[in-house]
Amino acid sequence: MDVLPDLLQRSRAHGAAFSRTTAHGSWGVTFRSDAALSIHALVEGEAHLWTDNPNKAMRLLPGDVALVREDIEHHLAGAPGADCVPFASVLEHGAGASRQAVLGSPSDGSSTTFFCGAYMFEGDLCDGLLVALPSSVRLRPGSGTTLRGTMDLLAHEMLCDQPGQQALLDRLLDVALVQLLREHFNSHQTDAPGWFRASADPRIAAALQALHADPARQWTVGDLAAEAALSRSAFARRFTEQLGVAPLEYLSDWRMALARERLRDTDHGLAAIAQSLGYASEFSFAAAFKRQTGTAPGRWRRDARAAATRAG
Repeated sequence: MDVLPDLLQRSRAHGAAFSRTTAHGSWGVTFRSDAALSIHALVEGEAHLWTDNPNKAMRLLPGDVALVREDIEHHLAGAPGADCVPFASVLEHGAGASRQAVLGSPSDGSSTTFFCGAYMFEGDLCDGLLVALPSSVRLRPGSGTTLRGTMDLLAHEMLCDQPGQQALLDRLLDVALVQLLREHFNSHQTDAPGWFRASADPRIAAALQALHADPARQWTVGDLAAEAALSRSAFARRFTEQLGVAPLEYLSDWRMALARERLRDTDHGLAAIAQSLGYASEFSFAAAFKRQTGTAPGRWRRDARAAATRAG
């Protein structure tokens, strides 16, 4: 059980490569999306990306990948501050993963090619993944790296109108997301989530993986220390230093995150949810849930579903 894929799966992250764009001459587009994470990868030419201030635009060169977190409006253009048109207005109509967009014509001047993807997350488990990311970030994967290889495959597949394209692009974007997060967090260790930093420590990682694999087990600090092959005191100190919370507090927080997921997404009764998470009874579960969220689980479920209905 690897913590990063576990969080992605439980966040129900799903992506869709949605366009390949060729722009000529002077150009600019504005993206307005409800995606939790947008990905822009430059294949050829040069581009500049900014959110609210073109003077702080980041320059993108071939092979660069930019991530934009949350549903903030952002702009991609041949030059900082260029006039931008809504991207939706230039994207060809129709569905599918390989939709194309063309800006200008070859006679307008040099060309730039890029492709875009978007990631949606359902629920709140993605918070632990994305909270450490800046609003926008540029990555420059080196030649021959696995991330560069994945992005090259994505770019190539966008040109192929073949059966199974959507499924293949979705899987490649899944792989790219793991690699992008891993590369960014490896390069910015001090800003990475605690669970990611801890994954570099084989002993703490072993305990984390065991805990995620079986959250219902009646774990003690001694049990987790045994998974880490450390003494109880050494494990507790090391775990707390790396994750910022004590081992059993982390376990409780993880159980509550899973509880919210199951209350929102299933019709399981409180007794069944309590048992699946290692609580002795639905009453002890309800007390723990209310203590953390301030709301009884039944009320929380009704409110969450009412909010989802309004949003839908």
